[in-house]
Amino acid sequence: MSKEPNKNAATSQNLPRESALKHLEPGILSEDRSFVKALARGLMILEAFSKSDSGWMTATEIAESVKLPQPTVMRFLRSLQRTGYLHNSENRRQYRLGAGVLALGYAAREPFSLGELARPYLYDLANTYNVHASLAKRDRLDAIELEVCHSLKTLMTLQLEVGSRLPLAGTATGMALIAALPPTEYDYLMNNLQERHSQNWHHLLPQIEAACAEVASVGYVTAHGSWNTDINGVAVPLVSPGGSPVFSLACGAPALHLSREKQHVIGERLLDIKAAIEEKIRSGEALNSRKKTP
Repeated sequence: MSKEPNKNAATSQNLPRESALKHLEPGILSEDRSFVKALARGLMILEAFSKSDSGWMTATEIAESVKLPQPTVMRFLRSLQRTGYLHNSENRRQYRLGAGVLALGYAAREPFSLGELARPYLYDLANTYNVHASLAKRDRLDAIELEVCHSLKTLMTLQLEVGSRLPLAGTATGMALIAALPPTEYDYLMNNLQERHSQNWHHLLPQIEAACAEVASVGYVTAHGSWNTDINGVAVPLVSPGGSPVFSLACGAPALHLSREKQHVIGERLLDIKAAIEEKIRSGEALNSRKKTP
């Protein structure tokens, strides 16, 4: 049975990070004494680079993105540069993320060695079925790719790499993440997805409900024509120890190369991989293998 969003919940309810932005509005004094405005502003500036196509941004572009005065932004930029989180090119007069952010990214990328555990399975999936195989996690209203493998046998693959973002609604990767959420978090997320996709919600909601029902029935979700293109996908939710966060093991390819029959074959294989990874996590093999790594 599909999950039903809470109709009584306020549709204007914001996600945690978006709620935090209210504390940063001029003239707003936070009632939460533990909230550090300077830290939040610094993180907002770093996050602004995820919207840059080239990876480089000028101080003016950053200030416009985070909606802060440019002199304020300049102070943060200098601090982030000195601590290694930003790199400044004097010739270009632009900034890009530094090595410090990369180190943090890798720490977040492989909790419980999950990326290391999934990688050989993803390579096998990609090359056996000629698909794009990935491990993803939810970040607000998107899915973000944490581990990616492309088929070595074909050029007909998706141009997605580590750090690429996918919409939650309408993609196999995203809907697998939605289907594994507890009811309270599901309601909260659905209200925000409805706000984001208000014009297409009448199309997306039935897809999400069908995906939840499919996961409840067979354990995996299939998607056809993802992102209004000819991309097909199949994914399974993978819940880490303690019940959070939720990850998605997924495969995708152009519809011509990923038929419905092939989706179901891969779906069964994904369930086997999910069971194998969960067993390694429960047995402590994941943590032990990391300790043995020089």
